[in-house]
Amino acid sequence: MPRSLPFGFAFASRFRPRRPSGRRFPALAVAVAVLLAIFSHQSLAQQALTGDQIHALITGNTLQGSFMAKPLTMVFYPDGVVRGAIGLRGSDSGDWEIEGDNYCNEWVTYFGGVRRCYRWIPQGDGYLLENVDTFKDRNIQGRIVEGMPKGY
Repeated sequence: MPRSLPFGFAFASRFRPRRPSGRRFPALAVAVAVLLAIFSHQSLAQQALTGDQIHALITGNTLQGSFMAKPLTMVFYPDGVVRGAIGLRGSDSGDWEIEGDNYCNEWVTYFGGVRRCYRWIPQGDGYLLENVDTFKDRNIQGRIVEGMPKGY
């Protein structure tokens, strides 16, 4: 014969509010984190300058900023020559060009003379140059100053 439960127990168990099991929260947190990562990556991609915008911004102008906590100057000549200095290491020169929506340069000695490419992402009154190479190099931060400084 089936055993019956006291009336109060059956009533209380049927109408008692459920507590969250706690298992849903981590899954929800992970889902939210994934969505935020996707949207933040997409918003960065949407904020990056196009190749035409980069070309118009830098041609005949100077980037003053920092690389690896050292002062950086890069001067962009209209003929595709770039000259610059990082910290006290002396100056260098090379070539620059726009490839798609990326700025690319190849210095004579900096970075071992290896060609590097960057997306330009506006940040406040300056730019983050995000390295897009397969072998990632450190990013560059700086602002554009009109014209070319004396001595370059």
